[in-house]
Parts: sequence; structure tokens; C-alpha cells
Amino acid sequence: MTIVHMNATGRVTIPAGLRHELGVEGEGDFAVEVENGAVVLRPVLVLPREDAWAYTSEHRALLHRAHSDSREGRVRELSEDDLAQLGDP
Repeated sequence: MTIVHMNATGRVTIPAGLRHELGVEGEGDFAVEVENGAVVLRPVLVLPREDAWAYTSEHRALLHRAHSDSREGRVRELSEDDLAQLGDP
């Protein structure tokens, strides 16, 4: 068990050994919850709102399907010209 001090403004320092064990270096963000009378910190990654679409269940399902197709050899090679033509209406 590690004992830490909370200052008058509520700041708590997480000791270097625990940060290393968590794989947290430098500055970071944490989700804070109370579970069974204990404060629980979980490292989180905060994304800009405009990037959140990439983590929706719908997009993740599309990625899963694309990776499955690729693994099964269902791929098609396109040249730069082919790609340019796809963009033309």
C-alpha cells in the first residue's frame, strides 16, 4: 500500500512507481469514480469531438468487416488514376 498526501486544494500526487506501473507518463487525464468507498482513477484518452465518429460502433463494425475482407483476400488494387476517377461525379 502506498500512502499519499492531499493538499488543501484537493491535489494528490501519484508516486512515480505507481505511474510507471500504470504506464502513465507526463501529463494525462483520468476518469474518477467512487467504488465501495474508494476513489478509483482510470487513465483515459480525451478526443476532439470531431474525431469521435471513428470510435462509434457503426464505424468499428465497418473496420472489422474491412479487415475480415482483407484477411480473406477480398481486396482490389487501384491505381492513382482509378482513385481519381472514383472522385469524379
